[in-house]
Amino acid sequence: MRRKSILLALLATAMMAVSLPDIRQASAAPDEETRTDVLEVFSPDGTISRRPVTRPAIELPARAQAVAAAEVIPIEINGPSASRFDLVFVGDGYTSAQLGTYGEHVRGKLAEIMAVEPFKSYRGQFNVWQVNVISPESGVDNDPSYGIRRNTALDMYFWCGNIERLLCVNETKARQYASSAEDVDQVIALANTTKYGGAGGNVATSSGGNALAGQIVVHELGHSIGGLADEYTYGGGDCYPYREPREINSSRYTAEQMRQYQAKWYRWLGQVSPDGGVVDTYTGSSYYTRCVYRPTDNSLMRSLGRAFNLPGREAMIAALYKETGVVEAAASDESESPWVLPLGGASVTWTLDGQPAGTGTHFAAPALSPGAHEVVATVTDSTSAVLDPELRKRYMTRRISWIIGE
Repeated sequence: MRRKSILLALLATAMMAVSLPDIRQASAAPDEETRTDVLEVFSPDGTISRRPVTRPAIELPARAQAVAAAEVIPIEINGPSASRFDLVFVGDGYTSAQLGTYGEHVRGKLAEIMAVEPFKSYRGQFNVWQVNVISPESGVDNDPSYGIRRNTALDMYFWCGNIERLLCVNETKARQYASSAEDVDQVIALANTTKYGGAGGNVATSSGGNALAGQIVVHELGHSIGGLADEYTYGGGDCYPYREPREINSSRYTAEQMRQYQAKWYRWLGQVSPDGGVVDTYTGSSYYTRCVYRPTDNSLMRSLGRAFNLPGREAMIAALYKETGVVEAAASDESESPWVLPLGGASVTWTLDGQPAGTGTHFAAPALSPGAHEVVATVTDSTSAVLDPELRKRYMTRRISWIIGE
């Protein structure tokens, strides 16, 4: 299954500068290669900033070594991976005796994700896998305080980039273990800790035993599934200097211009959004304080613990269908008894020779006159959470036809 282009995100409780060296950086050889990523930093109240974080580019073991050590537990399988979005959990700092605790943490984070729309309504389009990564020691580095070292499989550690609750992971190792699952669309690494912390990126991280830290994963899925922009104003500057953002939830257009050009979220203007307030054009988004707008005052893409706003939720639903399709299975072309199994919230309507012929997953053939007849199933999700007819047509509708009675 194709991989998503994902913005890097992360979680931290304090935004103060510290003079302590990063523990991984300090242990590296002087000539060790490093890389610098711009990461999102979340404070405990859910507000978000961005910081450049330099980390060593650690040489990693061969892929076969990681895969051989991984047992995979199917947590929730709703269908074949070819037509599902596969979430894969890997754990760090869990010993063999603590796999039961790890399983509880996986289910807790899954419950937190699936409590948020549109995941709640479209849960059936996900598969969830738990990869049992066993560490020699319990816990992760720098927990509960800086300087504590533990021997773990994925090298997870707090104080990444000198930010206390930024919880980093050896992403290559995490992906290697995750590849033991049948398919991978998003890797989520859980640390065996109750300390609040996490990060995002190609591998989203979260404290396994902290009830609030999973919100970073929900935010990350807004990036990795929906391609949504961050709606906060920290880290860019004053006036947004670029062309119109490609993301659906950020725009240079005012509300009047959106209506005039029928652009971005114009269909949603004036509607009450689940994150609170009315959809409009609110100043500040995409890390800039002016010259760019967001759809609502404070959605999940601006701070944690919120809902997706209406344009963001619409993009998420369409992106899920783009990944999974709207039809899981259908009768073969030669079948005289057509049937269709839809996905998500989709339903099926039938026509016979261009005339309405009922609804439901199976075609109920009436008495037919001699000769060939065309049966057509139109599968579509008509949810009111999607207003854009082009999105519905491209990703949420499929037409299948059969010739019967020849």
